[in-house]
Amino acid sequence: MRLRCPHCNGPLKANPLGKWFARFQCGHCKRALQWSPLTNWLGVAGSALFFVAAYAAVMGRAPWTEALAIAAGVLWLLSLALSYGLRRIIKFPAEKS
Repeated sequence: MRLRCPHCNGPLKANPLGKWFARFQCGHCKRALQWSPLTNWLGVAGSALFFVAAYAAVMGRAPWTEALAIAAGVLWLLSLALSYGLRRIIKFPAEKS
């Protein structure tokens, strides 16, 4: 999916991975943009799932922690893919128009 600026409809190259809640500018019109709330929250959920997977894999001693680490790792990859695949850019501040 090609991203476009909501202000000037110019093409954008932007990657949300690791940059959730970041604000940035359009390269054409220099107006402020930000990621959509869905993109942001998928990224935050992915970060939390990564922490759970890593913590369970490293610190877990109970037999069920291996299953927890695997499940959290799979969900982390899914949320990462969804965050990138469903990425949207909105105007900042979120203005109505």
